[in-house]
Amino acid sequence: MQVIAGAGDFNRPVPPFRAHWTEQFRVPDLSVGTYSIPAGGMDDQEPHTEDEIYVIMAGKSGFESGGKRVEVGPGSVIFVPAREPHRFVDITEDLAALVFFGPAEGSRSVTRVVAFVTSLTDAYNDAVASGSYGRLISMFTDDAVLRFGAELTYAGRQAIAAAYAERPPDDQIELTGDPREEAGSVIAEFTWRRSKSPGTMRLAVTDDDLISEMVVSS
Repeated sequence: MQVIAGAGDFNRPVPPFRAHWTEQFRVPDLSVGTYSIPAGGMDDQEPHTEDEIYVIMAGKSGFESGGKRVEVGPGSVIFVPAREPHRFVDITEDLAALVFFGPAEGSRSVTRVVAFVTSLTDAYNDAVASGSYGRLISMFTDDAVLRFGAELTYAGRQAIAAAYAERPPDDQIELTGDPREEAGSVIAEFTWRRSKSPGTMRLAVTDDDLISEMVVSS
């Protein structure tokens, strides 16, 4: 058994972000997260490659999907088939939706390497937006090493957590191209959203899908 803490709780996005997404649980056949949009906000999500169920926990809005519109509020349950365009509209009260993906979000369209790096990117971007680094830190082994170029090195999960707490980043990233495996490492190229400058991540990943070493260069 696992109790999923925080599932369905509204989280206000940090400007300039218009919505807040947190994935709170993932196994190969299922993933669960919470999607929050403040009153008056805009939902600009794209169709997913997996089936979805939304359970509205709080708030009121319209919901458009498959050429239809319904009004939703606490207790509403909506099924959206894979690849069908959909979005929340006319949000009149802060909206929090518990979202179930079957199979896990993104797993139908990507390889294991791409899925892992996408999950890492989502965890990092969510941490920047929310200021909470628990999910990101949980993706490292206890003795992981994190390097930023040749200047900064942090050894151990606790040291990495302390580094993010003391010097929280203020820019998110977007992947450019598909991650690839090279000489036993996973290589992912990205662009910083605000500065638009390019960067590269080189990851050593265990069989348990944990990061034992990450080198970030810009």
